Amino acid sequence: MSGNFPTHDPCKRVQVADELQLKAALLDQVSEVAFAWELGGTRGIVYFGPGAEQLYGFPAREAIGRSSHALLSTVFPVPLSHIESVLEREGRWAGELQHTTRDGRQLLLESRMRLVERIEGNERRRLVLETGRDITVRWRAEEGLRKSEERLRLALEGGQLGIWEWDVPSGHVFWSREAFELVGVSDAQLGSHVDGFIRLIHPDDRDAVWAQVESALRGEAEYSCEFRIIDSSGRERWIYSRGLVQRDREGRPLRMTGVLGDITARKLVELALRESEARFRNMADHAPVMIWVTGPDGSCSYANRSWLDFTGQTESAVLGLGWLEAVHPEDRPAAAEAFLRASGRGEAYRMDFRVRRNDGVYRWCLDSASPRLGPRGEYLGYIGSIIDITERKNAELLLQESEERLRRAVMAAPFPMMIHAEDGQIINMNRAWLDLSGYTREQVPTVEAWTERAYGPRKGAVRAAIEAIYGLEGKPIENEFTITTASGARRTWAFSGAPLGRDAAGRRLVISAAHDITERKRIADALRETEARFRELADAMPQIVWTAGPDGRVDYFNRQWRERTGTTEAQALGEGWVSSLHHDDRERCLALWHRAVVTGEPYEIEYRFGGVDGREHRWYLGRAVPVRGPEGDIVRWYGTCTDIHDQKCAEARLKEADQRKDEFLAMLAHELRNPLGPIRNAVEILRRVAGQQPSLARACGVIDRQVSHMARLVDDLLDVSRVARGRIQLRKERCDLTRLLRQTVEDYRSTLEASRLSLALELPAEPVWVSGDPTRLSQAVSNVLHNANKFTDAGGRVTVMLSATSESSATIRIRDTGIGMEPAMPGRMFEPFSQADRSLDRSRGGLGLGLSLVKGVVELHGGTVSAESAGIGHGTEIVLHLPLSRGPGSSPERAAPSSGVDSRSLRILIIEDNQDAAETLQALLIMDGHRVEVALSGHAGVEAARSFRPEVILCDIGLPGGMDGYGVARALRGSAGEGSSGEGSTGTSPSLMIALTGY
Repeated sequence: MSGNFPTHDPCKRVQVADELQLKAALLDQVSEVAFAWELGGTRGIVYFGPGAEQLYGFPAREAIGRSSHALLSTVFPVPLSHIESVLEREGRWAGELQHTTRDGRQLLLESRMRLVERIEGNERRRLVLETGRDITVRWRAEEGLRKSEERLRLALEGGQLGIWEWDVPSGHVFWSREAFELVGVSDAQLGSHVDGFIRLIHPDDRDAVWAQVESALRGEAEYSCEFRIIDSSGRERWIYSRGLVQRDREGRPLRMTGVLGDITARKLVELALRESEARFRNMADHAPVMIWVTGPDGSCSYANRSWLDFTGQTESAVLGLGWLEAVHPEDRPAAAEAFLRASGRGEAYRMDFRVRRNDGVYRWCLDSASPRLGPRGEYLGYIGSIIDITERKNAELLLQESEERLRRAVMAAPFPMMIHAEDGQIINMNRAWLDLSGYTREQVPTVEAWTERAYGPRKGAVRAAIEAIYGLEGKPIENEFTITTASGARRTWAFSGAPLGRDAAGRRLVISAAHDITERKRIADALRETEARFRELADAMPQIVWTAGPDGRVDYFNRQWRERTGTTEAQALGEGWVSSLHHDDRERCLALWHRAVVTGEPYEIEYRFGGVDGREHRWYLGRAVPVRGPEGDIVRWYGTCTDIHDQKCAEARLKEADQRKDEFLAMLAHELRNPLGPIRNAVEILRRVAGQQPSLARACGVIDRQVSHMARLVDDLLDVSRVARGRIQLRKERCDLTRLLRQTVEDYRSTLEASRLSLALELPAEPVWVSGDPTRLSQAVSNVLHNANKFTDAGGRVTVMLSATSESSATIRIRDTGIGMEPAMPGRMFEPFSQADRSLDRSRGGLGLGLSLVKGVVELHGGTVSAESAGIGHGTEIVLHLPLSRGPGSSPERAAPSSGVDSRSLRILIIEDNQDAAETLQALLIMDGHRVEVALSGHAGVEAARSFRPEVILCDIGLPGGMDGYGVARALRGSAGEGSSGEGSTGTSPSLMIALTGY
């Protein structure tokens, strides 16, 4: 609707109004409401149609000229100025407006506005034609639905529920926001198809859930189930789901609408409850007592396996009050009445009655229960237990009989006994009491009379002690008191009193017994006096004296301990004495002491004590012996600590002197051995130049034999010195002792034959394996053979035997028919410098070191050596025991020495500070065709080697001048590594270096 409305002419204005009314009337035919108002100014209404009059209740005459917005209290969705700007810009606007009718009703209209302009002359007029349709009913329905949905949302949130709707034919599922949160997945993970939800269901529950869904779709049952799902984090959740099926007219399922909720917390509680109940039932069924549970009405809901097995009742028979059927008919009424009364009050329950066992025998049982209370203190029923007390009942009966017998026995007891009541009456006092005290029954009818006569001024303390007995619960009380007898004598009695229950009148009774310990007290006093004298004696002794209990804890130290250590007796008792021990001795000392305490063996140790105030630690010899009682058990330890510090210092000095002696012998042997080399070299030179001169040859032989003898003595002296100083290093290998003995004996056979001695060798056919140094073992056997050769006259016999005497030891026996030994000699013949022949003629010779060396070598191999002899003239047998080797493998084959002799001329350098030895050795080597040079010091030897370039170097180890033989070797090897190795050059280092030493 558009056009211009002339306004300058009143007649025209009427015409315009008429036209507007006409057009508005047309609009009224197509819409519920139509009216027009002037844009700008007062926004007055220029037209108010019939539909508007009917809807709002205002007649047109009241509406014309008034502002429509004021008349109808218009509520705009946006500011009015915004609507007017849209009208001016676009010429139209549409939206929803809220109006209020004349009677106050609020309406919602679907409004449309259009701007109409008319220009007449210079006057321009703008009108807004507004039409509307009443949508109040729909608005209110939608608002009600919105509020209903809001209430539903709040209800779902409060109940932690989600909504779902499944379109069955398509499989499409709608999920509410709450549903996504409950199942713990996003909408993308869950999807919109039912298959997405099925995949979330735990595999173990999937079939059961789908079976319920299908049952609901078939109309067989309502869909309601609980199941587990796996959320996006992999965690299990328990879900409750319920839904209703909507069907079409033919009954086919169209959709299913329902809710779901997270019931994980409830399920966990239920699971914990079931586990708790299962644990309780399992514990109860395995409990050694009968256990039962009731509800608040007193009816039994559970009885454990012990009750069922004991009574033979079934689980159903015991429920309610069925358990009473197992109670003895005579006890049943009282048991039922007491039980129901206590249950009705919610009180603790306890009662004895007889129960029929499954074999028909009635047994006395104790039934007791405590109330079960809920979280608010409400009574939930009982949990109780029943135990078989038949034996206790029988014991109580026997106890009553025993008490009666006790009353009679008291009277006949051989020691004082009496029974008295709490009111002071003496019910009975036996003959022993009257005889030992000298009083008559008439003189002491009551406790008061007895205490008055027997204790006099001390009666109050005695009566207090007696009163205390009445308050005890079966525990005896013991005291010692001195009584005055009827004759005036004073005796010490040990009293023991204990409650004896009550008599028929309800009075508490006490039984008292007494023993006359006067003589024992006298002995104890004497013992204390003896102990005092012992302490005086111990304090007067120069040694530390101590005693300990059977557990090893020290309970006494004498005065010497305090004076020597500076600690008090109190500080040292128990194991406090350990703090005074030298820290290096503590572990060893405690180990030995604890072992002695456990085994009962005498204790002996050498250790050091020192004062805690920094005093010198001194050596003591500690000894202790156990004292045993009549049964053989240890009752006390007595010990002493004797100062041996000066003795230990003397031993240390002696050991040091012995070490210096060994070092002197080693040096002496070295100095004695050094001249032997030149002498032997000179003899060899003389032998070569002697030619056919018999006298000179004989002289050379004499010198050679004496040199060999002296060399053997010096070698023995050196070896003994090495053993004493621990300088011998064994090169052990697994070797066959059978083979070693055969080779050693064969090497010595010529010596024995030269002495006209026969040799017998008895060896096993199989190998005897030992782990040892073959050279040293052969040396030990050779020394024994040499000893046999020396002390056996011509025509004698030497026998060598080998056997494996056990699984772990091999035995070598070397027996001769020589001069034998005196009975005392075998015990010391292996000591250095010991000799069987001590006569002045010294016909056998020697230093007495050979067998000492044998002992040292054998012991280094873990073996032992001993000697046996039947006496002078009956020969000697030396026995060597060696441990067998258990390891696998075979003996290494020792390389046989080469039989070839290198006859070519060699360049040889001798480095030796002993000029005689060097020159005689040089002469011998020159005789053999070699080129030989001599250097008398290490430095000179290195220089000579660089210029002479020897092929062999003979170098002494103990060279003077700051470079010994090892230094020479290092210097030559080092220069060889640095020098050139071009063609034709052999370097500074020779191909062979041979060490010479007298050590």
